[in-house]
Amino acid sequence: MDKNEIFEMIITQMTELAVMEYMKDCGEEETQRYKELNKLHLLCEKILETISPEDRQVLEDYFVKSNIIADHECQYLYVQGAKDCVELLKKLGAL
Repeated sequence: MDKNEIFEMIITQMTELAVMEYMKDCGEEETQRYKELNKLHLLCEKILETISPEDRQVLEDYFVKSNIIADHECQYLYVQGAKDCVELLKKLGAL
C-alpha cells in the first residue's frame, strides 16, 4: 500500500466519522430530510421493480456512479478545506 492509498483510506475514515457525528447531532429539519430520502429510496425500489432488467441496470449504474463521484468530490473538498485552514492559519501568523 503506497502513501496515497494510506492517505485516501484515512480521509475516507475521517469523513465517515464526521458524517456519523453530523447525523447524530443534526437538527430536526435535517433529520426530516433523511427520513424523506429513505421514503424516496423505497419508492425508487418499487419503480425499479416495474421496469425491464436492462433499464433497471442502467439506472442502478447511474446511481452508483453518481454516488462515487459525489464521494470523491466530498473527499476533495475535505482535503481542500484542510489546506485552506492551514493557509489561513499561516496568514494569521498562527503557524
